Amino acid sequence: MTTTVSTAMRENSRRALRGLAVFLSLVIYLAGLVYAGVRSYSLFAATIAPDLLPLAVLGIVALELTAVGLPLAIHFWTAPGAQRLAALGFYLLDLALIVANAILDAARHSGDLLPGFLTAYGVYAVPALPVVCMVGWALLWALDPASREHDMAATVRAATHEALMAQIQKAAESVDITEAVESAAGEAARALVGETLGRAPRRAALPAYRYNAEAESPALAAAEGVPSKASRNGRKAEAATDPK
Repeated sequence: MTTTVSTAMRENSRRALRGLAVFLSLVIYLAGLVYAGVRSYSLFAATIAPDLLPLAVLGIVALELTAVGLPLAIHFWTAPGAQRLAALGFYLLDLALIVANAILDAARHSGDLLPGFLTAYGVYAVPALPVVCMVGWALLWALDPASREHDMAATVRAATHEALMAQIQKAAESVDITEAVESAAGEAARALVGETLGRAPRRAALPAYRYNAEAESPALAAAEGVPSKASRNGRKAEAATDPK
């Protein structure tokens, strides 16, 4: 498709107008947040002790920043499905709370009798607005696919470990494992007995004892099975005369 000068000019004009529209929308959005923040501050200042007001401003900041962060999260973070639907619902709820704060503050300054639902909202809902923001963001984190993948992997590991323990328990009840355990227990018992007996005074080595016994009594040496000197000398002479 050939691009003419007029077509290029129209495209440039469209991009410029689109950029202007985005810029103006951002300005209007931020102006609305500033207005809502002022209304929320006025409402909080009338219902909170002056010494606690600086800390209460953090709740207003949380409400306003949520209105900024949720559109970005919807476009760039949340995954299609439950997480994005939760983000959209949370965003609408946050805007509804901001609007309710502005209406309640305006009604309070008008001096007219407040409707029952606005009075209940100011008493029961306004103090919990920062907590609502915490719950909404925690829900989005919990629905994050990365968190779900981590939970699924942990579930698989736990199930695998449980199955492995069950198989080990079955194997431990078999005859082969029982015999191996009994054999190991016997070896341990023999080692313990040997270690205990090894602490007693030991006799002299048997060859030295037999040699001394022969020197003292040839009959005792014969009884012990030790060959006499004569027989040993005879064997030496045979070995010396043997041609092999």
